[in-house]
Amino acid sequence: MGNRLIFSLVAALMLIPAQLSASDDDCNRISLNGTLTSSDSYSLDVAYHYMICRYVGIGGSFGYWSNYYEDGWASGRNWNIDDDDNKPSNYYLRPSMIFKSPGVRCRDTYWSIYVEPGLMLNVPYQRVCIESFPNWHETQYHYISTTKGQWFATDLRIGICLNCGPFGLSAGYMVSNLDIYSQYRHLSYRGVSFKNFYPEKPVMRGAYLSLFCKF
Repeated sequence: MGNRLIFSLVAALMLIPAQLSASDDDCNRISLNGTLTSSDSYSLDVAYHYMICRYVGIGGSFGYWSNYYEDGWASGRNWNIDDDDNKPSNYYLRPSMIFKSPGVRCRDTYWSIYVEPGLMLNVPYQRVCIESFPNWHETQYHYISTTKGQWFATDLRIGICLNCGPFGLSAGYMVSNLDIYSQYRHLSYRGVSFKNFYPEKPVMRGAYLSLFCKF
């Protein structure tokens, strides 16, 4: 009786990888994702994930984030930052993993819990234009840059996922330790540090929306 029970348990454990890999054939997942955050910023990215099984995927995305509201204005005697450069922005790569719970069927749709932790790798370079006014009728343009600041951040998206055939969407809550003003605070011009003009925002929260297709 004991040997038969042990044999049954071993056989069940051996079948688990086969059951996971024997999920539907749609192993490729592409998505268009967007976020809106408490740091007055938004992001858009395109992602690809390979679904190891129905519930786990690994991949990444390429995207762009930008600040849409001016929360500071670097300026000094006869100079100021150019208006087009006063809102920080950057391109990023975001490797991430997908975890989904088993779906609950509702008519022709399936609902599940969705979790996606990721790493945001920003371009480690920032350049801005400075307008200076040596005379009332003359404007000169200068460029300053930095390779300092935060270029690496972690984030987490958690929400509800809706599947309908090969298509679906996910929406919910996101949190990240990306400080969008980090690189700007390392800039300076004519001895004036930009640190005094741009606030520290070490944590941002917001909402995300993802539209995806599996094939």
